[in-house]
Order: sequence, then C-alpha cells, then structure tokens
Amino acid sequence: MGIKNFGFETIETYLQKGIYFIPDYQREYSWLKDEQIDDFWTDILSAIEENRDTHFFGQVVIHDDKTDNKKYVIDGQQRTTTSVIFLAVLRDLFEEVYNESNYSSARNKFEDIRLKFIGRWSEDEDELRLTLGRVDKEYFRENIQIHKPKSIIDPDEPSHKRIKEAYKELESRLRKLIENVSDSKEKYNTLVQFYNKFINGFQLMYVETDEINEAFIIFETLNARGKDLETSDLLKNHLFRSSGSLIEKVKDEWMKTVENIESIDITKFLRHYWNSQYRFTREKDLYKKIRTEVNTPHKSEEFVKNFRIMSDVYKNLVNPSEELYFLDSQIQKTLQNMKTLSASSFYPIILAMVNRNFSEIDIKITLNALESFIVRNVVVAGRVANKYEILFAKIAHKITEKELTEIVQIYDQLKPEMLNDEEFEMVFNTFVVKSTKVAKFLLREINDFIENEVQVVADNRRIHLEHIMPKKIGEWNVDNETHQKYLNRLGNLTLLGQEFNTSIQNKPFDLKKQIYTRSNIKITQPLCDYRTWDESAIENRQKNLSKIALKRWDFPEII
Repeated sequence: MGIKNFGFETIETYLQKGIYFIPDYQREYSWLKDEQIDDFWTDILSAIEENRDTHFFGQVVIHDDKTDNKKYVIDGQQRTTTSVIFLAVLRDLFEEVYNESNYSSARNKFEDIRLKFIGRWSEDEDELRLTLGRVDKEYFRENIQIHKPKSIIDPDEPSHKRIKEAYKELESRLRKLIENVSDSKEKYNTLVQFYNKFINGFQLMYVETDEINEAFIIFETLNARGKDLETSDLLKNHLFRSSGSLIEKVKDEWMKTVENIESIDITKFLRHYWNSQYRFTREKDLYKKIRTEVNTPHKSEEFVKNFRIMSDVYKNLVNPSEELYFLDSQIQKTLQNMKTLSASSFYPIILAMVNRNFSEIDIKITLNALESFIVRNVVVAGRVANKYEILFAKIAHKITEKELTEIVQIYDQLKPEMLNDEEFEMVFNTFVVKSTKVAKFLLREINDFIENEVQVVADNRRIHLEHIMPKKIGEWNVDNETHQKYLNRLGNLTLLGQEFNTSIQNKPFDLKKQIYTRSNIKITQPLCDYRTWDESAIENRQKNLSKIALKRWDFPEII
C-alpha cells in the first residue's frame, strides 16, 4: 500500500498513537549529555522562556509491519528514546513532590506519564509503549521505564552509560529549578510547565508506511542531505532498501559486523574498507559512491558479507594489543608501532592484501616497508599524512584489481615517494620531537636495534623520557634561545627507568652522568663519555642516532 499516515504530531499524540519497537539493527542509544542532551534542554527551556507555542523536534518514520503486527521506528529512535527518558524524569519528580506534600495533582501527573507514555510491565504482562533493540532493551526497561537509574551501579555498555547520563543530566537541570522552592504547589507548577510544553508544544513530522522498502526510501529522502546523520546510517538504510528479497540476510550480516567491531567507529571502517576495494573516496562522498556501486540485492549481500569478514582484520589493525587475526608476532609488533605513531592511512593496503590472500610473510614485509615509509616521510620529515592516504588507497585498489600481485610491485609503488637515505639523514639530524609517545618509540626502537640482550620495556609508564638538558634551565649555563632550540631535539632525549628519572630531574650534567652510568639502556650509557652537554654535544649525538635510524627504518631492495 505504501504511505498510510503522514502529518505533524505532538509528542503526546505520537507516543499514544502506537506501541513502538526499535529494530535490533538500529544503532544503540547514542545521544551525549554535553551535546544532543544539552541541545534538547536548551530547546525546551527557550520554548518556555520565549513562550513559543510549538517547537519542531524532527521527524520519525514508522514501519507498520503487518507480518509481526508491530510498529518499528526506522528513523527517529534517538529522539523517541530521549522523549521517554525526559518523561521518566518528570514522572519521578512528580512522585517526589507527591510523597513530600501529599499533593494529589502531582500524583495524577505521575500516573498520567506512567500509563499514557511509558506503560506498565511485569513478568506476565508487557504493556510498555517503547521497546528498544536487543542491546539496550533490558537496561532501559529496568532503569528508565520501571525504576530510575541506580546511582551506585555504573553500567558496562557504552549505550547504557549514555542512557543513564541522559537521565541524570535532565534530572539535574530540572531539580535545580525546584530545589530552593519550599512550596510544593510551586514545584508542581514548574514541572507542569515543562511537561505541558514538551507533550503539547514539541512537534514531530510523522510518516507511517506498511511497506518496509517505502520506509527506507522515505528515510533516505529525509536524511541524505542531513549534516548530523552518520554515513553508516545512510548506508545501512540504502543496503536494506536495495536488498529486496535478501533483506534478512543483509540485516543479519550487518548486525554481525556491528557486534563484532564493538566500539570501533563503523564509518571509519567503511571508508577504509571501501578504499581497499574501490577508487579513493573521501568521507563526504562515500555514501554517494556506495549508493551508485552497490544497488542490487546481490551486490548488497556480497558487500555486507565481505564487510563482515574484513571486520576481524580491521579489529586487529585498530587494536593490535587486544585483538589477534595475524599469527605472526612481528606483524602484531609492527601494527602496535603504527598505532603508537597514530598511523591508519595504510589500512586499505592490508585489507586488500588479506582479501587477495597474500601470505603473512608478504604482509609482514609490506608492513615493515610501510612503517619505514611513515617514520621517514611523516614522523621525521613532517610531511602531511593525508597526502599518502591517496597513494595507499591507489595501491590497495590495484591489489584488489590484481594489478599488483607481488610484494615487489607494491614496493615499486612506494619507493618513488619515499625519502631516500640522504634526505632522511639530513632531516633526522635536526629533527625536533614534541610528542613524548613518539620520542619514546623512536629511542626504544633505536636502542633495541643495537642491543639484542637488554630490550627496553614497551610499557611507557615504566620508562621515562629524559631531557638531558632539562625543561627548566635552573643551574644550567644556557641562554633561552639555545634552550628553546635544542630542548626537544632527539639528540637531547634519552630513556631512563622511572626511579632514575625522578631522582635527577633538573640537576647539572655532572650529577646526571652518575645516574646514567647505572642505566642498562644502551643508548643512555654513552652519555657518560661526554665532558659537557651543550648544543655541539646534542648535534653530535643526534648524528650518531641518525646512522642507526637509517638502518632501523631502511627500505631495502625486495627481490
């Protein structure tokens, strides 16, 4: 039949119009207290202060599923859920007013909210007017619809935390308005003002259809140009709309992917995955590109199936210390190095290699080359990483298209853009590093390259970054200009155990050397050979470090 109901509805009419369900494939509750909840409060407060009759609260798209005999919220689940949270806050505050004063009108409002907008629930009867998806359903029922959130218990699920924070934030805002009011009737009148404005003044554009495909088309039409909607939401809707008779398979694969990647940003995963399979696309154009390419039931099924398979690989790329896809320990170590360097633009290359069944040996060699590339070009030379995002995506696409089938071919694509040894050594000699995390990584890798027996522990909490010429000049005979110029040169930095570092702090170099002699860290021990520590010593040491860095992050010929 298609659209069966369309128009503007107040919150009161909307919430009493039907019993609503959030599909399991929809996002969990995502509104944040400092963003959307703050905006929500600002909207209702300004509507009251400006005495506005109406406020447009957005749209909802409902699928009246005759097979299940349920009304599913296809669009508008966040504002629907927040509406119930806000009404639950009002319910509980009306009950407080009644309990402290026996004011019967407050009791009536408590009952109205509970029966008209929230509903009742027992083990035998479920009369709730809104049921959330699988992840949030039980928590929302117990901590919003039946009771208020338990103060002493912090939920584990991120969406549950957001639900609790939304309730607490709105409760706090309302409570501040009535906490210094002694008269119960005045408290009641303040709460009623917010209650009436919300249920009668907040309006939604309501669209209801009994055709699921029609619901997805409406959703897409309403949101495709919306600035706040995630690319992943638009894509999910498009895939469902395009899946035809395969919709249940597509939904199932999508849900498995969302569950698998857990807290990882699915839009970023989408972009990296797309750029591993197709021509480079920026995030703002991603939805249009996918909509054009993936437009049949078969293509939709194929896309979500491979997307789900690649989610295991992506988890390992993003969280190498917590996830395991690759069995080679050296791959895991290199991925951890890349994470330390905040590098992610290379992800499409690895996704494409896995998808084309490259061996772990080939992936390990390629990752080593990519690490050298990023250290040389981005970390040390300071070239913008975005420039290489396009290069890496082009390489990934060529791998997918089977234009690059050997790692030597991948190497040949990288080499022309790579800083050669002479360029790298030149920029390294004057390299300034202000990131403690990056400085520790570089020094640790240089140390471990020349010392096989005593490796520096990777735990940054146990190893400190030592500024040989200290951050505070103190007793050091150095002018401000020289201090600023050389303080964060890599040659002025070294590694020490925590107990050593805290004991020497800003002491003169002669006293520091006494501590350096006790260190087991290879790159720290030679500092004792210096008689003084000045700009000449820093430059000398940095040149020595650059010789080792050249070998550690080399780019050897691959045969």
